[in-house]
Amino acid sequence: MFTVELPVKPYVKQYIVLNYGNPADFSSNKYINERFRKCLAKPSMREAAHYKNISFSIHSQTIKIKITQDDFYRYGWELTITDIITFGKLIESQAKFLLHNMVSFYMTIMNERDAILAFQNNFGFTEDIWPFESIKKTYHRTTGRGEKISYTKDLSQKLENLILGNLSRLGTVSPKAIQHYENLKKTD
Repeated sequence: MFTVELPVKPYVKQYIVLNYGNPADFSSNKYINERFRKCLAKPSMREAAHYKNISFSIHSQTIKIKITQDDFYRYGWELTITDIITFGKLIESQAKFLLHNMVSFYMTIMNERDAILAFQNNFGFTEDIWPFESIKKTYHRTTGRGEKISYTKDLSQKLENLILGNLSRLGTVSPKAIQHYENLKKTD
């Protein structure tokens, strides 16, 4: 088995382990696998000067990534600093997308504090991997004002429409009553 070591932030490592195992095998996700292979195939030096003095202190973890024998011999087994940062940002954005959606979902039935704690607990993001305050700040940064997802509201609207449609077919509710209901909902 051939592997490449990738320096990452602790929560990025946890996200990779959750989704792809340890050592990580990206072959189940064509998009991620191709992006990683391109890092091996065409090492990017474009931003190398920008990252020249970078410290990997926040990338305190490393994870082994499986590569095929063909990739090893065809493309290589090393990543440039630019590729490490670029690929790390890609995975980090996916982890933050998971955070945003799951915390928003949990907040439909619990307060923000409990929603964040549930996210940490359910996905193994312990305090030393992804601290509560960091998750909270990230959530607030990615959720604009008035943009909070309301799964409860969306679900109730869909159920109301389904029920009213069924009642209309049975003749329990007239089309006029449905139109009145829809007009009232528009004014809310």
